[in-house]
Amino acid sequence: MIFAAESLSDLADSIISKRMYINAKDYQTYDEAWEELFLSFDHLRKKLGEDRYDQIVDMAKQAKLHYDTDEIHWASWLMQDIEHFVRGKPPFAYPEEKYRWPKLRLANKT
Repeated sequence: MIFAAESLSDLADSIISKRMYINAKDYQTYDEAWEELFLSFDHLRKKLGEDRYDQIVDMAKQAKLHYDTDEIHWASWLMQDIEHFVRGKPPFAYPEEKYRWPKLRLANKT
């Protein structure tokens, strides 16, 4: 079953949950997990603001690509940074040499 997050706090919690259980068969299917995440982004687009929304979607697409290509550690680290980004905190987990998104925006929106 797919549910959209109702608040930024719910979204951050959902990202943590997805990161931990995205491949678990008893949680939801892989495709449902991603569909729910992007649905939540869309649902909270106004609360996120356009710049933050665009960045989160791009980061999530990159995380999904990592999962799809079995780069689970990078995917997990990027998901941690997405969760921090949603909470208005700076990134810390994804490798600096791979990070391609503006970091200054993170502190601007909470």
